[in-house]
Amino acid sequence: MTGAGELDDLLGRLRVLDVRLAAAGDKLRYDAPRGVLSPELLAELKRHKPTLLSRLAGAVVDEAPVSAQQEAMLTTVTHLPRPAVFNVGTRIWLTGRLDTPALGRAITELVARHVGLRCRFVRDGAGRWSQQALAPVPFTLPVDDLRDGPAERAEEICLELANTPFNLGRGTMPVCRLLRVGTRRWALMLVTHHISTDGWSLSLTLRELAALYGAAVTGTAPQLEAPGAQSTDYARWQREQADAGLDARQLEFWRQHLEGVLLAADLPTDRPRPSRASGAGDTVRLEVPHPTRAAVESFAQSLGVTPFAVTAAALGRLLARLSGAPDVVLRMSYANRERREFESLVSCTRIGVGLVVRAPMRVPFTTLVKQTCAASLAALDNPVSIDRVVYELCATGRGAEPDRPLIGFAFQNLPGPEVAFTGLATRVENVAAAASRADLTFGLVSADAPARGYQAWLEYTTDLWEPATATRLLREYVDSLAELCDPARVA
Repeated sequence: MTGAGELDDLLGRLRVLDVRLAAAGDKLRYDAPRGVLSPELLAELKRHKPTLLSRLAGAVVDEAPVSAQQEAMLTTVTHLPRPAVFNVGTRIWLTGRLDTPALGRAITELVARHVGLRCRFVRDGAGRWSQQALAPVPFTLPVDDLRDGPAERAEEICLELANTPFNLGRGTMPVCRLLRVGTRRWALMLVTHHISTDGWSLSLTLRELAALYGAAVTGTAPQLEAPGAQSTDYARWQREQADAGLDARQLEFWRQHLEGVLLAADLPTDRPRPSRASGAGDTVRLEVPHPTRAAVESFAQSLGVTPFAVTAAALGRLLARLSGAPDVVLRMSYANRERREFESLVSCTRIGVGLVVRAPMRVPFTTLVKQTCAASLAALDNPVSIDRVVYELCATGRGAEPDRPLIGFAFQNLPGPEVAFTGLATRVENVAAAASRADLTFGLVSADAPARGYQAWLEYTTDLWEPATATRLLREYVDSLAELCDPARVA
């Protein structure tokens, strides 16, 4: 019988020696540099062959219930016309002398560290979902040399990967492809599924990948602590925390909070709303300059609120002006990491909570910001998914199901990851699928340095809007931030 520690030690030595294993039925295949496979190492491989084959076959090493976030996403994705909308595409530009085997080993180590990146989802006979953690397996990094091809080929490959849906019944293993576009220039396309990656997790994943690459290049041990929790731990913790009485009180808060509020804003569109959404969409992006970010943060500080409250209130006012709605309800993205050990968790813990921006056109902006801050704090004290709230309202006859999705707002106050690969100039970009989860979702991300402002984006459905209109909407929002927070105006 092979001990887990003994096997992990063997696998670690094999990675250092660049020995790659593969299962071919009941045979163990290997690929190794010349002279590396000594008689002693071959004998060790033979002795551990049954356990190695089990690992290489993706054996299940743990099983747990799913978290509430995972269950909601699994339920939703089965009905989506374009399930790739839940793909999280990231392109990492690398310039310099890249060690491709080291990068492959770093990806192998990254996936081995986090169950969220190597699990699959199954249903039992009663329709209940569970997650199965799969044993780590060596990762082979595909490399495409595009130096002699057309310049647009790299972009085509990245978009193709971003638009290819995952089969969550097979697993959440990241999709990676390395594209060589110049003698010293590369693009690593990394696609994960949203069920295992939210904004927090993505930043963590990219930082760890860079650290693991640096360790692989230098032949040193990575300076990374073990994750505080895995996706299986998080789901079990959720079940242990279940409190029917608290759940009922939180739902009653939302029933009262949304009393008389029209949930969906009726915005002008370029085309009539189709009877059934196609799921087709796109994303536009703009840079928010430093003076605007500085004005937002200064205004927030003067009122004793967060920049989120200011930016959400400004969006509520814009949407109220465009739609004529007396109140605006946003789907606010909440990271929901309640415990310290969850800070190193790679999984989606985010939930979409309702945020009511009341009377945005009828009160001074200062008052609106204070109201929005209070509403957001109350919402976070009662963190129930807005989808579940709407379902409960309809089921109890206290509300009507909206005829369109709520408009989303995601504010990421933690900057995007400062990713630095050893010996390489690095730049990170998002590559979105041509899909949309809702009519409109606005987002702001704090740049890694305040002098760079915010990165603003808008995911929109192409069923209703042209790219030019979406760009204009996002520009109006960015301009409204600058106008509403202008020091001369609010002094």
